[in-house]
Amino acid sequence: MSYVSSITASKNNPTKKGSDKMWQERAKALFFMEKKSIKEISKMIFKSEKTIQNYFKKLPEYKQEKEKRKKENRQKRKAYQKQWDRQNRVERYTNINGESLKREHDLAAIILSREKYA
Repeated sequence: MSYVSSITASKNNPTKKGSDKMWQERAKALFFMEKKSIKEISKMIFKSEKTIQNYFKKLPEYKQEKEKRKKENRQKRKAYQKQWDRQNRVERYTNINGESLKREHDLAAIILSREKYA
């Protein structure tokens, strides 16, 4: 059983101050321990994304976690792009020879001369 699931929602009125600490603890655990996004957390604890984000901005470890996640996402995106290029651009670079270069050169020359004298 995870730490977050052990923290249950308060049966009291959600507008009372006691429940503020409860949702804050739960949000903190979801974000830092279970690596959930703010959007996912807002759906789970029924608070707006803005409220959760404002709470997290007050926490000193939030900035570090945010930067860490950004770095991870950049690396994932770069790996995905590399993999996509390998799958979808294979034929583009495999058939290069003298004949294909001459054909590409002739086409480029035709296009450029049309633009100049048109």
